[in-house]
Amino acid sequence: MQHSSSEKSGRGGRPAAILLLAATLVAAGCNPPEPVAGPAGKPRGGVTLRVSCPDARLAGILRPMARSWAARTGATVELVEGPMSDAADVGVLPAADLGGWADRGELAAVPSAFKDAGHPYQWNGVLAVYRGEPYAGWGAQLYGLPIAADGFAVVYRADRFADKGASDDFRAKHGRPLSPPATWEDLADVAAFFAARDKAPSLPPLPADAGKLADLFFRVAAGFDRPAQREGGKPGEQPTGDALAFAFRTDNGAPRLTEPGFVAAGKWLGELKARGAVPPPAAADPVPLLKDGKAVLAVLSFADVARLRPAGGAVDARFGVAPLPGTRGYATPGGVVPLPLNYVPLVAGGWLGAVRAKSANVAAGFELLAELGGPARSAEVVAAGGYGPTRAAHLDRERLVAWLGYGFDADRTRALQDAADAFVATTVRNPAFGLRTPDHAALTAALAAELRRVADGAPPAEALGRAAAAWEAAAPAARERERRRRAVGLP
Repeated sequence: MQHSSSEKSGRGGRPAAILLLAATLVAAGCNPPEPVAGPAGKPRGGVTLRVSCPDARLAGILRPMARSWAARTGATVELVEGPMSDAADVGVLPAADLGGWADRGELAAVPSAFKDAGHPYQWNGVLAVYRGEPYAGWGAQLYGLPIAADGFAVVYRADRFADKGASDDFRAKHGRPLSPPATWEDLADVAAFFAARDKAPSLPPLPADAGKLADLFFRVAAGFDRPAQREGGKPGEQPTGDALAFAFRTDNGAPRLTEPGFVAAGKWLGELKARGAVPPPAAADPVPLLKDGKAVLAVLSFADVARLRPAGGAVDARFGVAPLPGTRGYATPGGVVPLPLNYVPLVAGGWLGAVRAKSANVAAGFELLAELGGPARSAEVVAAGGYGPTRAAHLDRERLVAWLGYGFDADRTRALQDAADAFVATTVRNPAFGLRTPDHAALTAALAAELRRVADGAPPAEALGRAAAAWEAAAPAARERERRRRAVGLP
């Protein structure tokens, strides 16, 4: 059922104390004063904006922010929980969906004034990967503003890792300490070790949802596909040309699923079951599995990390947090080139604010998005828990309070912020970008079907070859080349 809220003036409900404290401290000294109505009165009086947001929790966080903006400007904001309809002026979209709307010419371009030094949005404060066309645009044009980012971390049972018997046995077997995994290969070793020790799988089942399974695969493949480049270029500089190739080639639009990096990721996926680390496919929630001891470690989204906290309490000391792993090297036709740690971020999830081109109130729509995604309100979103950082300030070690909403103690809160910092990997110049073409859902479903076969023992190269053939049959590269180029910000 859709939930609509019409907000114009008056006071909204008070946010939780921790959210208020966190947002105040994070934003202190960084954001300009809120605008004051001029002599003409409320500057947006008579304006009505219809806003959609399909994520119920995010909509609940944004609603009082929109109410405050409406009261200050005189506008009326009707916020609806659900996908963007034809009646909407503004949409908070899953990042992968922006391309479909932009490709049809239905979105207004972000005004160039947003990039001005004095603009209240503070453009340069947004993390570079989230303000470039490969993530928030279509072709060479920017259409979206980051409202909330995603994030992933490894959560593990610290009590199991601290067991001396397990530690001694692991060192005897692998010649290194038992510790949170730094690489995907380490994760497989640790998971297989505990599975053998417990005579039961140590990981949750692979995601039953096609999008989540493909996302895990792409995150593993990103490290195997290329070496992370951290030198050269200027801070905040966007990747270009071949550096943008991931799921597709940038020259002809052909799928890259059979490249060595993807095959290596498929092999990693298949070996999890072969080594007894994962149970049979099932629609299982990883959080209770960790709590009940049926999983020793898991890759969790920040939304799932937030669910570790019991109502009104703190997160159990048994849970530790570590960054998302990298790989031990990158794959080439001649084999894997070893590296101490190779982490390449996959930039794929999160939520973007966009304004419909046909709206009668485009300027007001962008003004509202500047509020929702600006320095102060974005800090509130992070402090609410469940979403990743969109701005550099969210990763400032002096503003750890923004992450206290997850319910960890001080040391684990720092570990979570470190995991968020490592997740976005702002120093990496060649991140991988997820599927953003209008047909991304169909392509994801075709890939996930073959990944399930890989998990059941099918040869990865053959299965990924079938996935690539399915992509080509459904959307020939010759026809889709230009869309696939625009999806990564190329003209």
